[in-house]
Amino acid sequence: MAGFAKALKAVDSRFPKELREANFDLAAELARRSRVRANSEPGVARKAARSLRAARQASAAVVVGGGPRYPYFWGAEFGAKQYRQFQTWRGNQWGGWSGGPGYFLHPTIRQDARALVDEYMKRLDELTAEAFPE
Repeated sequence: MAGFAKALKAVDSRFPKELREANFDLAAELARRSRVRANSEPGVARKAARSLRAARQASAAVVVGGGPRYPYFWGAEFGAKQYRQFQTWRGNQWGGWSGGPGYFLHPTIRQDARALVDEYMKRLDELTAEAFPE
């Protein structure tokens, strides 16, 4: 993506901003869907999911969670072996598209990735067509 952003910038300085917005919109939709999913989880998941937010970057779609106000975010997402306010530990290693860790963010990625990526690719196709007309 960094090379693509650089090529867009060589054409016009507004295109990297549009790429950054497309990345942000993708991450924001993922964060929104994850918050909805967290509402159905027990414990502190709903509260922890409030910290999910998108970040603006030209080279990636980034979702950020946790922080000083939400130190329990990762326990809510992955579970815990010791602390009872969290669900059972599911691990924190990506288990592929058919299963793996997480209670709200990672399951949302696995379930909704195709739809989100399809929409994202439409935006990138439009941006590419505008920046590099044939």
